[in-house]
Amino acid sequence: RLGTLGTEYFFKMSLAALVVLLSVLLAVVNGIPHWHQGKLVHDHSSTYQTSDDRSESFFVQKLDHFNRQQDGTFKQRYFINNTHWTGKSESPVVFLCVGGEGPPLDRTVLSASVHCNDMVELAPKYGAMMFALEHRYYGPSNPFEDYATENFKYLNSEQALGDIASFHTFATDKFDLPKDARWVTWGGSYPGMMAALARLRFPNLIYASVSSSSPLQGAVDMPGYNNVVAASMKAVDVGGSQACLDAIVAGHKDIGEKLDSKEGRQSLEETFNVCTPGALHSSKNREQFAGDGVVYLPVQSNDPSCTTPYCDIASICTLMTNETVGSPLDRLASLASIQHMGACMEPNYDAMIKGMSNAANPERVWLYQTCTEWGFYQTCNVGTDCPYTQGLHDINVDYDICQQAFGVSPEQVNYQIQHGNAVYGGSDIQSSRIIFTNGQIDPWQANGVLEEPNAEEPVLMVTGASHHFWTHPSLPTDSAAVNEAREIIWKQVGDWLEQK
Repeated sequence: RLGTLGTEYFFKMSLAALVVLLSVLLAVVNGIPHWHQGKLVHDHSSTYQTSDDRSESFFVQKLDHFNRQQDGTFKQRYFINNTHWTGKSESPVVFLCVGGEGPPLDRTVLSASVHCNDMVELAPKYGAMMFALEHRYYGPSNPFEDYATENFKYLNSEQALGDIASFHTFATDKFDLPKDARWVTWGGSYPGMMAALARLRFPNLIYASVSSSSPLQGAVDMPGYNNVVAASMKAVDVGGSQACLDAIVAGHKDIGEKLDSKEGRQSLEETFNVCTPGALHSSKNREQFAGDGVVYLPVQSNDPSCTTPYCDIASICTLMTNETVGSPLDRLASLASIQHMGACMEPNYDAMIKGMSNAANPERVWLYQTCTEWGFYQTCNVGTDCPYTQGLHDINVDYDICQQAFGVSPEQVNYQIQHGNAVYGGSDIQSSRIIFTNGQIDPWQANGVLEEPNAEEPVLMVTGASHHFWTHPSLPTDSAAVNEAREIIWKQVGDWLEQK
């Protein structure tokens, strides 16, 4: 459903199941989150070793960059690593890792994390000063004490871009950076969008940008996400197969047929260990149960080197093609039981709405941004390639969430997303010195920049790669395609830095 990020909320599970699935999903912390059974799933782990050669601080940021009569401020967090900084050389370079949606950044961001490690690994070559700037409203950079709707009036990409410009001025003065230092912005996912938009908005401040897995084409209805999920589950080079996809589709089709009758719903409640008897008699709960899949498919976060049970496409497909387990529906039930470690699931639409309406819930930040700027609503409409039970999750589900959680009407959602594309250009963004890189099996590539907007904005597709996998720390298990992508990105940045 809504693409979103932050601390995970598992509205459809018991507490025991929440704890279990947190471990199954590798304590995921990065990448635009996506809905699965009433919760926001955050992909990619961050368990890398770190060192103490970087520090974090705060600076005073303007609350409103556009209202001259508003003089409010807040403390915005940033990180610095000057280990490789060569000072006032002939060609000073500054690398900025742009923050975005999700759990708070931590001090690993400039040493070994999934956010911008392609930047970190290139910094020594150019003696670059490195910064990371946390996005307003995320982590301790929240201007307010809670996440009430009325406090979100300063939450939008334009204000966040203003923060980047303001930080540029602040950092240049505080750290006595040369005025001619060339700043390069880096980021993956929504931060990748912001990295590109910073170059678009401030070509006088930002020299170049590396924008990874950035779905710059805002969209209310985003059927492409689940279409790519389907294509990825049959991608042979990552362990998928047509037989695997067929089993997933057939199982969810069988579920859809059973949901149409009282007896079928009761049977599903028993088969999938639903906590509350009769829960599936509610049409909204049925959407929560199967609209985004009765199992978690780790496509966005696919990592062939992962070791936890059923953590990647290949291991999922091993089970889903094992006919000794039973019918396709039986295989889905078996996988669901494994992912929940036998704990019951609780599809509860009203509880999800209550959670997303709670002003103490940090998940509301990105959710609000989708309702007011980006959309990214991952529907599963009849007639698409969506591998789940089609027809349960349509756009009205997402409209209702925006309306109930924030009072944002469907008309407002439609207008704001259309307006954002008009302002920034969507996937036809017109700038220069921006490289757009996407992963072949990443569902977010559906709304990414896949064709060069112009000759000065190259694009790159990484075979077999998931959501900005090349921004992770380099490991011996990385594929040749991922390693090659890093080299291409580094060469492109180097070519730009060599220009006079």
